[in-house]
Amino acid sequence: MTIPSLARPTLGDRIHENWRLARQNKIAYLFILPLLVYFIVFVLYPLARTIGLSFYRYEFLRPDRVKFIGLDNYIRLAQDSQMWDSAVVAITFTLWYVPISTLLALVVALVLDRVAQKYLATIYRAIFYFPVVLPAAIIFIVWQWIFDPTWGVMNHLLIDVLRIPWPWQGWLSDPNTALGSLVFMSVWRLMGVTMMLFLVGLANISIELIEAARIDGASEWQLLRHITLPLLRPTFLVILVLRLQTLGLTVEPLVMTQGGPVRSTMTYGLQAYYIAFRDKNWDQGYAAAWFLVLGIVSSLLAFLGWKFLRGREAE
Repeated sequence: MTIPSLARPTLGDRIHENWRLARQNKIAYLFILPLLVYFIVFVLYPLARTIGLSFYRYEFLRPDRVKFIGLDNYIRLAQDSQMWDSAVVAITFTLWYVPISTLLALVVALVLDRVAQKYLATIYRAIFYFPVVLPAAIIFIVWQWIFDPTWGVMNHLLIDVLRIPWPWQGWLSDPNTALGSLVFMSVWRLMGVTMMLFLVGLANISIELIEAARIDGASEWQLLRHITLPLLRPTFLVILVLRLQTLGLTVEPLVMTQGGPVRSTMTYGLQAYYIAFRDKNWDQGYAAAWFLVLGIVSSLLAFLGWKFLRGREAE
């Protein structure tokens, strides 16, 4: 009787085995080929290009001045007061936007999940999701009109209709209200995405589990606290990862406020955009360092959030 070898496979054996499996699964690799090409062209190559640029002095308008400078861009970034100021603005926006949009989306999802008539539930979901599919440029123009200090709907509603003596009429022109106005608009615009994620999470909760808890005498609050919210932790993790993109918020302040007034809406992403495409000679090497640091910080926060939620789930 032959005794099978217990020796660990060599590198050559593993490569040979991988090639054998690849030949057996040609059709499967053919199906993932378009996604692989997309990932290489639009994700992997830009990322590698950005990493490379961050170690160079690369001024787009002065290609003759391209020079390898090592970590100088990162040292300059750490000493740049504009970076710290814009980071504070981005963090402030995120700390307001993420809890408000998540809480509102959760409440809306819980209400819509209880709508018995399917056609009504579909209509309501479409209404809340409609702002997501609208062109961003149209949304920004409309909200600029809504916040207009003279003809805007917001001031008309507060002052003329509700008779509230509102002290701040220039929503986008006042440093005290400009960032909050962007938060308000962003919550309205993107809450539908978070709502749909919560609805998917609610649909995956077992009906039998809910009914068993009700038979045991659990109240609606107890159902929400001890069953619904704990089982929605994976959904909260997905939402957290998606919403960390607000740290690099760029388009909204670029179109609506251009970073003003008095840099009150100059977010981290917008400042990096200006460095790359507007200021001086388009210092794209330095801007690449900005974006890489943002990516590293966002990834770290996502990882910490994942660890926290997984730890709570294991309890």
